[in-house]
Amino acid sequence: MDLHLDAYDIAYSDIGQEMLRKVGEEVYGEYIGQLSWMTTEEYRRFIARLAPTADSHVLEIGSGNGGAAVYLATTTGARATGLDNNEAGIQRAVALAKEKGLEDRVHFRFGDAMRPLSFADGTFDAIFANDTFSLLPDRIGLLRQCHRVLRPGGRLLFTDPMVLVGIVTSDEIAVRTWAGAACLIPQGENEHLLQLAGFELLSCEDLTESVVTVARRQAAAFEKFRDELINSMGQEICDGLISSTAMAETLADQKRLIRIAYLARKAT
Repeated sequence: MDLHLDAYDIAYSDIGQEMLRKVGEEVYGEYIGQLSWMTTEEYRRFIARLAPTADSHVLEIGSGNGGAAVYLATTTGARATGLDNNEAGIQRAVALAKEKGLEDRVHFRFGDAMRPLSFADGTFDAIFANDTFSLLPDRIGLLRQCHRVLRPGGRLLFTDPMVLVGIVTSDEIAVRTWAGAACLIPQGENEHLLQLAGFELLSCEDLTESVVTVARRQAAAFEKFRDELINSMGQEICDGLISSTAMAETLADQKRLIRIAYLARKAT
């Protein structure tokens, strides 16, 4: 079984979304549909740094069930386009935008971010990607595509929870990345690649503590809803979630894998 695809397909199903809502409300407090280390408070800070207006068009790479894109459009009035490679996630996102009456301003497209982005040059005012770049090996190719589809002065903000700053064993990596491939990257390399792609780096923020906090809350929520998780997602996926979350907490708490938010700008 391809756990990566299977876990996400189940997560985006009706029963999976209901289960994740229960867990999400325990973990994040204010839950907007995220399946990540990002709290809604953190997302508001990200939106402020991207500074979209009602005239802006924002691309989200790895839009999942559409919760973040819909939240951005609702709170800022901006247009949003989400890109994701999971059909079930796209269907869920389209339904959410329609439910919120935002189908004229929020759109979702199926696509692989490892291929050239299917948007014209200078389409977007901002690009956001939460914990998505770590899944994509051709980082420089993607950054160059982001640079191409941004308008002059446009901003890119992405988070990377797989920045390597200590020794991590192959067994630890296997547990941490149980649901699919992930790319560890040495500290400083994202900054270097942003420069190569033509971006001006504006800031880097260490968000490792958020991994520790969210992981601990997730562990408590998984324990609380363990039987329901097994019934909705199966024993294998439930066990994988629990062990992967515990490993993420350990590696972050010991500052061996850290999470960083990068904010960059395309030159005017």
